[in-house]
Amino acid sequence: MILSQTMQEITINQVDPHNYDVIIAGGGAGSLLTALALSSKGKKVLILEKQNRLGGVWHGYWVDGYRVDQGLHVITRVKRGAFARFLRNYLDPVPEFVLHEGWFFRVHDKVGTIPTSIGGTLRWPLTGTRGRLGLAKIGAKIKTMKLEEMQKYKDITFLKFMRARGATNQVMLDVMQSAIYMAAGVPIDRASAYESLRTLRDTDKESSKLDSAKKLLFGSDEYDEGIAIGGMQHLVDRVVDTISGDYVLNAEVEKITEHNGSVHNLTASGVELVHSTIVSDIPLWSMSKIVTSDKPEAIRFFQNWDHMLFTRGVTLWLGLDKIVIGDRKSRVIVHPRPETWLISLSSFDPSCAPEGKELLGIAAILPEGRTPQEIVEQIKANGLKKYYPEVLEHTEMEHVQSSYATRAALIPGQTDLDRPGPETPIKGLYIVGTDTAGAGVGLQQAANSAEGVLKALGFAK
Repeated sequence: MILSQTMQEITINQVDPHNYDVIIAGGGAGSLLTALALSSKGKKVLILEKQNRLGGVWHGYWVDGYRVDQGLHVITRVKRGAFARFLRNYLDPVPEFVLHEGWFFRVHDKVGTIPTSIGGTLRWPLTGTRGRLGLAKIGAKIKTMKLEEMQKYKDITFLKFMRARGATNQVMLDVMQSAIYMAAGVPIDRASAYESLRTLRDTDKESSKLDSAKKLLFGSDEYDEGIAIGGMQHLVDRVVDTISGDYVLNAEVEKITEHNGSVHNLTASGVELVHSTIVSDIPLWSMSKIVTSDKPEAIRFFQNWDHMLFTRGVTLWLGLDKIVIGDRKSRVIVHPRPETWLISLSSFDPSCAPEGKELLGIAAILPEGRTPQEIVEQIKANGLKKYYPEVLEHTEMEHVQSSYATRAALIPGQTDLDRPGPETPIKGLYIVGTDTAGAGVGLQQAANSAEGVLKALGFAK
């Protein structure tokens, strides 16, 4: 790793484009990881961000003595995968994570995990014998599928995939609906079967037939999802401190211009910056309004994503005057709707709450046409009041967030097999972020897309 100077904030009028090897439009997770990797190659970058801070959903702040993140983040694959590689390769020491203890789904008065073995499936507490046998059959199929086979189902919904295999047990479908809804941002009658299968399989690593058979017989507790100690803001601060270059805040990129087939310049806050290598972390569905080109294929390339469906969520943060939950389980309340995800953040990282108190993060998808407050009231009335009334009795801090678009919804036509990137029809213009090509969701996909840019620029194999 090449050590670099701390990135400095400058104004748009101080920018000299000749001082930078790459200009990056947008300061979200994808752009910061790209800048981090480029810095390790000895490159100097300029980041232009329209907000008054870097990081996007990599953000945290304090509310009445409690430290909250921008959204509830249990980061997937903190020991393996692209994001873990970025941390190992570019940050020293590597940020610390504490793994959760698994996913626990409540269906009315019963609670159970998604079983990982045949034996566990046949003892599943959430349904009867017939449902368990159906789950064992479909579970064995999913766990032994190769990724290449999963790709065949990218253009159908997960519900269609399940029904074609006789998986009709309603409890099983309800649990999978909740699991997929949290990952894909849409219900199983809209979610891509390919993306859903990858989520349930929980790995992109192919297994031998023998390994697959062992896992089916004996199960697996290979949870690789965890909470970042210090919160999301600590993560972004570590990354920013390791980037070589400068950044400009409150500098919205208004235009990216092509000339003779290559990127020529971008305009931010009315200032034109000429450069031949630009990486965009601007949402893909906004790019056709920003890119100016005489190339019909470039125009079609970006216009194709104008109507991309993206996800929105609601996060309810509750500070409790005593410890009520006190464990590291990821809980999902399946019924009544909306599907609600609850986790005790202070059980992972006590520094986010005052001593003897507890910070809970509670998340749900925000459906179109509904307000955040409506969803919050439903969460409290339908789930917390029914199953965790002590939480409401001891709440001393309440804070509601509604996240902006965080990623593309994982529907047919928007899987990682469909989305473009990192290269575009315009030479020297690359795209990065959680809505572009790259497997996974959230930081996994941001890291995968950043790796793609590195390869396109010739800095990685």
